[in-house]
Amino acid sequence: MNAIGRIPPTRGLVGIDVLLIEGRVIHLDDIPTAEEGRQLLAVLDGEIARIEDQLSVADLRGGDPEWRRRATTAHKRKRRIRPRLQERIGTLRRAERDQAHAADTLAATSAKDGRRRAFILAAQQLLSHEVVTEVWARAAELKPDLFMDGVPEGGRA
Repeated sequence: MNAIGRIPPTRGLVGIDVLLIEGRVIHLDDIPTAEEGRQLLAVLDGEIARIEDQLSVADLRGGDPEWRRRATTAHKRKRRIRPRLQERIGTLRRAERDQAHAADTLAATSAKDGRRRAFILAAQQLLSHEVVTEVWARAAELKPDLFMDGVPEGGRA
């Protein structure tokens, strides 16, 4: 499993294979990261170019019609799978970006909450109990929706 968790398969692409010349079969929904998808796309592009070169050479020399039919079929399949692979890469990239943004937001929120807690502790140490209680009451008046359970006991955070 990858570091960002399992990203769901792209709808409409389940069960479509990327057949590579090395004999590997890779299902698009099993590609875990956008980077791995980009690497596969580069390999696929190389294979498409290699088949096109072989077909061009065969046209000049004249070749086996059976081989030409198989090469043409392989070329078509690889060209057809390419946009689906690009779609999967885009889905993975968006999911990775969203997860990174969520992590950044959580880190920023945690730091802000930590500063607020430190401020409250400092105020409780510097101010009398009555003043702290008055500040909590004033805060509850200003933002009552945040104090649905009432003012914290003893003016504590």
